[in-house]
Amino acid sequence: MEVHIELAAEELFKIGPFSITNSFLTMLLVMALILLVGAFVARRATLVPGRLQAMVELILEFLLGMTESAGGKSLGRRIFPLVSGLFIFIMLANYSGLLPGVGTVGINKESDHAEEAGEHTEEAAVYTLAAAGSDTPQSFVTGAADEEHGEVLVPFLRPPTADLNMTLAMALVTFVAVQVYGIRAHGVVGRLKHMADPPFLFPIELISEFSRIISLSARLFGNVFAGEALLGVMYAIGAKVSIAVIPIFVPVIFLFLELMFGTIQALVFAMLTLIYIAVAAAHGHDDEHEDAHKKEGAHAPAHGAGD
Repeated sequence: MEVHIELAAEELFKIGPFSITNSFLTMLLVMALILLVGAFVARRATLVPGRLQAMVELILEFLLGMTESAGGKSLGRRIFPLVSGLFIFIMLANYSGLLPGVGTVGINKESDHAEEAGEHTEEAAVYTLAAAGSDTPQSFVTGAADEEHGEVLVPFLRPPTADLNMTLAMALVTFVAVQVYGIRAHGVVGRLKHMADPPFLFPIELISEFSRIISLSARLFGNVFAGEALLGVMYAIGAKVSIAVIPIFVPVIFLFLELMFGTIQALVFAMLTLIYIAVAAAHGHDDEHEDAHKKEGAHAPAHGAGD
């Protein structure tokens, strides 16, 4: 068995034309967990919250306060489900890579190197037969026939955020949400004018809008995948070093670091989504505040000069 780090998510099976990968399977499990916990807390909610309800309320209150402080009360409450959903899903998806069995339990498949070795073996046999009746020395492919057919572990579960397809999909959701809220606040023409203020900056603004898709997806994928690879290397080193508590102590340090980085990356993605939407709907949000202040001023009682 060789050490195997695969950049792309690995296919487990197919349902018709659809390929089910290990990251997709983990995504379904994370989504099911969120729905089950949310339904459980909602049905058993009480005025005096228990530990689980208090923890959920603490997270949601923090996210609601963050959205309202960045986008205002009206806009913040509208985008709160999107921002909180992204944060909770990404955080749990990042944590899923730290669970026992994730990335370590799977099926053994023949590695690409072994398949290439088999191809070289067939080529060497052809060259040998072709040169059998020749008096001229021939150069043959050597060593391929002696290579062992290596196997790699294809895990059943892989963190969803360690798959670029998943992070790209979430980045596209953010991109679409930014455009929708921007158009809702300004209209199509107003949104374009907002991006073209001043006009010569419009190409730069356009490139900036699309570059967010790459930056959001690549940042999250790169950090999570690098963390998974680092944990795998640390486990391998710890297994080889049998000195005192090093095999246990060293991986535990990196597990705590992954917990911290998983939370930070989820918060960064959610906050960037919040900021992008708030900036896109900025002028419309200011107009709402101005209208509210005007209404308050119109209903305010008039004071006399001597008051």
